[in-house]
Amino acid sequence: MKYITQITLDKSIAAYRKLYGLYEWHREVWKLFPGMPHDKREFLTRLDADEREFRLTVLSAVKPQKPDWCVQGRWREKEMPQAFFEQNRYLFKVMVNPTRTLSRRDPAGKKKKHGSHYAITKSDELKEWIVRRGEQGGFVICDEPRLEISPLVFHRFYKEDKKNQKEYEGGIVGVEFKGALEVKDRGHFLKTVQDGIGRARGFGFGLFVLKPIE
Repeated sequence: MKYITQITLDKSIAAYRKLYGLYEWHREVWKLFPGMPHDKREFLTRLDADEREFRLTVLSAVKPQKPDWCVQGRWREKEMPQAFFEQNRYLFKVMVNPTRTLSRRDPAGKKKKHGSHYAITKSDELKEWIVRRGEQGGFVICDEPRLEISPLVFHRFYKEDKKNQKEYEGGIVGVEFKGALEVKDRGHFLKTVQDGIGRARGFGFGLFVLKPIE
């Protein structure tokens, strides 16, 4: 991943385009990469919002295509220098969908290939989750007691039927971690930044926002 793109959109324009939440933005982001196969996604996103506007951050391997709805001055794109990823310590924030997987068995008692996923909601288990992800992803959390864990947010997804009526389809629990990290394995760390962490990465979760610590 080497391109970082930030898009700002007034909520009035977003409403006109029916961009209300993660699911609608998920579909819209794919349009920034025409021709990219859906089974080979090469980007991560993060969606922030306040009472006036949405702010979409995109980390991608290729340049995204500027959409016609993005007005002048609301599109910022730059190529990340390799040196940015060669620092030893970073401040970070990352919005994730932390889950645990429980195995399932068929009526004969045989373990099924795919288990059930459940959201992690307790603060101590959330901290264990991010620490474990760091161990797998080439970094460690610095000063764990100062690690910030945001309140949980439940994102509901809806779909429209043929009569343009919204039907509830599901939801995703999101939580944000903020803190500092130290790189222990450069190769694994770069792959973690590129791939993101946790589930629902196609819906705006898992993208690390990094700032080198001098």
